[in-house]
Amino acid sequence: MTSVLDDPDEIAAVFRGTVLDGLSIEEGLGDTWVVTGVDKSQLLPAWRAARAATAQTGRWPVLAMVDGQWLDPEREQIEALQRAARTVDPWTVYQWWGADAHSHIEPDQLHLRLPDFLGQDAAEQARRDLSPPTTPVAVQRWIWERLLADPTALEQAWPQTAPYVGTRCWFTPLEGADVVLLPTPVQWLAPAWFDYWGAISLGNRGGDPGRDGLAAAIRQWEQQWGAELVASWGTMLQFVVSRQPALGEQAWQLALQHLAVGGSLETPAWKLALALTRSDAWFLHDRP
Repeated sequence: MTSVLDDPDEIAAVFRGTVLDGLSIEEGLGDTWVVTGVDKSQLLPAWRAARAATAQTGRWPVLAMVDGQWLDPEREQIEALQRAARTVDPWTVYQWWGADAHSHIEPDQLHLRLPDFLGQDAAEQARRDLSPPTTPVAVQRWIWERLLADPTALEQAWPQTAPYVGTRCWFTPLEGADVVLLPTPVQWLAPAWFDYWGAISLGNRGGDPGRDGLAAAIRQWEQQWGAELVASWGTMLQFVVSRQPALGEQAWQLALQHLAVGGSLETPAWKLALALTRSDAWFLHDRP
């Protein structure tokens, strides 16, 4: 088991020769150490340097706001989250996506929900295929299946996904960020220290289902897609990933997961599903 370094001088020695070399390392809340003074143009390189050293420091790095607030969890809380991450089905916690995902769409309004490149006949075909009452979920699924069945439409769809691929939609704080070194190499325990609005907002069900579900989702995404948590900005989460879903049901289900955890994402499900098949980075957003 990886030991956790608690001496800032030892941590600084590990970072020598990297983009973190020479930056101040300060004690933080919850047994964390915080690397301060990271320039906003060096956020991902700084995180990568800290991530590459996790085996030596025993600490998972997370980018956070300068002077940001995080939690000081008790050992029992961390242990409970560890159990929950291994046992909770996150998709029984995060189930819905989009404020109007299950509202009804009148047949004469279907054309407003379809991308223009599908052509004028698409709305009529959708009216024939979709039995009322029709919902945004059903329309998005219809578009997805149409793209998979029509190579010409799919080719026209790809350029529309460009803004959602890679780090293009990532948030960058104007004042730069800190690298928070958690006292664990296990990334899916990060919700013990960081609040994410999409998790907090579920707390009115009793207990802490949102935090448990988020830990379980991160663990699942790590196993399935090699996802690694880079940043926690309070209402936003950013990941890098090493594997992409296949074009088809894998991509569709992953898109729905993102829209469930990232309730403020305004990306149509079909666009997000396509983008995920070509992206090495994820962005999730949920705000009050």
